[in-house]
Amino acid sequence: MVSFNVLLIVFIGWPSVCSSLWTVTKSTARTGGNITVPCHYHRMFKDNVKYWCKGRSWTFCKVMASTNPKWKTGRMLITDSPEELVFTVTMSNLQETDTDKYWCALKVGGIDKPDVKVSLSLKVTKALPDLSVVEEELSGEEGGSIRVQCVYSDPLRDKAKWWCRSGDWHSCQTQTETSQNASVVIKDDKSGVFNVTIRKLERKDSGWYWCSVGDLQAPVHINVIQRPTTHRNITVTPPTSSTLHLSFSSSETSVTTFSLKTSPSLTSVTALTTTYPPVSIPYITVHSSTLIVPLSTTQPSKDSKTTVIHQMYLDRSSRNNARPMEGEMVDLVIDQDNQNQLE
Repeated sequence: MVSFNVLLIVFIGWPSVCSSLWTVTKSTARTGGNITVPCHYHRMFKDNVKYWCKGRSWTFCKVMASTNPKWKTGRMLITDSPEELVFTVTMSNLQETDTDKYWCALKVGGIDKPDVKVSLSLKVTKALPDLSVVEEELSGEEGGSIRVQCVYSDPLRDKAKWWCRSGDWHSCQTQTETSQNASVVIKDDKSGVFNVTIRKLERKDSGWYWCSVGDLQAPVHINVIQRPTTHRNITVTPPTSSTLHLSFSSSETSVTTFSLKTSPSLTSVTALTTTYPPVSIPYITVHSSTLIVPLSTTQPSKDSKTTVIHQMYLDRSSRNNARPMEGEMVDLVIDQDNQNQLE
């Protein structure tokens, strides 16, 4: 019950979730630095003009930046992100004179329809600001983690530290409400920095958040990007339509080597066969379309053993309408040897 009361005190004055426009209530910054303030709006105002106004009173506030047309005054820049239903105002090179009350505003138009507005207080000091973040913009991959460093001054050492989705006080968590196994872990060792670690990031985690202590908030934007997909590229080189190459040879002291290549990049296949007497078989070229072609055009000498085998090969190919396989070629050699012995 104590934590509930504290929560009410911390967020008193914050616009409700159903409000048309909401932002931080109080922020601090250091001279020379920058600050970006998110102004969230209802989807019904997606196409309305947004502007940034400075002044203690709404009646006399001065417009410093507007989205129609997009312009800025001095060191202030306004950017609208309709897809996120938020417009942001970045103030750079801050000076102590920038300490004032500011207004996020939506142009509605018409006497009976006043512009929608919400205010915040900004304090700029030369000393360390009461609450700030080391980095206002952080990115992480899906499934990964991000650590946000929220820096606070010594007077805030013993106050509760909160981490909230921007504008949604129902999402706020404190150190006592997180565990080591939670997706959000808050750690404060009272050294002036409390760390917020967000683990197992999802795309839906992208957006604006607040580090909050007391009535102060320090905005930070988180962008969750898609994890790159690693593809294994495999290049397959198909056989050309021209030729498949087949050759083999034998000798008394070595095994027969059979090589089949569809392209120079492929590895030869070597098969072991029985050893036969020395004989040279001409190079055979086989077309992939029919696998029926004669031996190479290398012409052997007349009446040689190779000539006879060559003619036997042609005769058998003609009869069977097919190319003799390696075993059949060996049979041709044996048949010729037997014929020579009979003669």
